[in-house]
Amino acid sequence: MVLLLTNYEFDEKNGIIKDKATGERCFIVYKNGMEAIFKGLSRIFDSRIDILLRESSLASSKNIAESVRKKGKNNVKLLLSAYTERFAQNGFGRLEISEFDSDKAIVRIRVWNNLFAEMRQGESTYCRYLEGMFSGLYEDFFHASPVVKEVKCIGKRDTYCEFLLAPNFFR
Repeated sequence: MVLLLTNYEFDEKNGIIKDKATGERCFIVYKNGMEAIFKGLSRIFDSRIDILLRESSLASSKNIAESVRKKGKNNVKLLLSAYTERFAQNGFGRLEISEFDSDKAIVRIRVWNNLFAEMRQGESTYCRYLEGMFSGLYEDFFHASPVVKEVKCIGKRDTYCEFLLAPNFFR
C-alpha cells in the first residue's frame, strides 16, 4: 500500500491538510458522508441533481488540470499520467485512459473501483460526477465540450465503468 497523503501535507498542530500542488486547504470525506451529502442534495434538487453534480465536478476537474499544469506538465502524456495519479489519490478509484485519439478528439476512460458507482440512490449511481470531471479534462485538451456516454458501469455489474467522450457535432 502507498503512503497516504503523499501529495498532501498535514499540519498536526493546526489540524489542517493542504494540497502540495496548489497549497489549498482540503479535507477528507468518507464514502458514507459523501453519499449522505449527495442524497440530501437529491432530495432538494430532485432530478436536477445530475446537472449539479456534473457542473460542480467540471469545475473541480479544471482545477486539477490547472494544478497539474502549474507543475510544468504541458506534455499530453505527462498531463494524463498526472491526472490519473491525482484521480487515484483523491480516492475515486483507478483510472485508465484506454483510448486517446487527438486527431478525432475521442477519449475512452475506464475506472475501476469507482466510488461514485458504489454510491446509490435507488437504482441510480452518481456517475454523473465523473462525467463532469472527464468533460473538464476533455475541454482542457480539446477546447470544446464533449458528448459523454457511460458505456459500462459497475452499478450495472460490469467489471469497470467506461466513458466515451467525443466531439459534439450538433452544437
